[in-house]
Amino acid sequence: MPDNHVAGAGTATVVLNSDDTARVTVNASGLLDGAPHAMHIHVKGSGECPTADAATLHNGHPAISTADGLPAYGPIGTSLATTGDTSPASALAVDRFPSTGTFHYSRTIQLTSDVARQVRADNAVVVIHGIDYNHNGRYDGVLGPSELNPALPQEATPPPALCGALD
Repeated sequence: MPDNHVAGAGTATVVLNSDDTARVTVNASGLLDGAPHAMHIHVKGSGECPTADAATLHNGHPAISTADGLPAYGPIGTSLATTGDTSPASALAVDRFPSTGTFHYSRTIQLTSDVARQVRADNAVVVIHGIDYNHNGRYDGVLGPSELNPALPQEATPPPALCGALD
């Protein structure tokens, strides 16, 4: 993700069955260790990851937030939580997302028919959130409060760390 100061890398695979169950596999590395990384399948944007042009100033720093990226990747269709609910309602269930800098996620989940349709139409994007913008080893207030939950720092919730369009 341009402007978000992440040197990570990752891959994501979504294999859909005819009944809209999906085997989702995500491998990521180079993320902030010891901090939660929310992951989602976003749908109904333009089916791509945002470019550097999407960055705006957050607390005086150029970065791409979730709101900045919405035109490219769209709203949350599915939360890639490690256990339990995978609906958009679990978007910030930080205790149920990976919290290591390198991880392997693999889970079979039921997608809604709408999300499955978006995946099949190449209009879905996997986004891993949570950045250490200032490289101090923790989520803090350098980018100000979160757009999604002002009680949390912006680094912890909206900013996409890694993004990949599903084909």
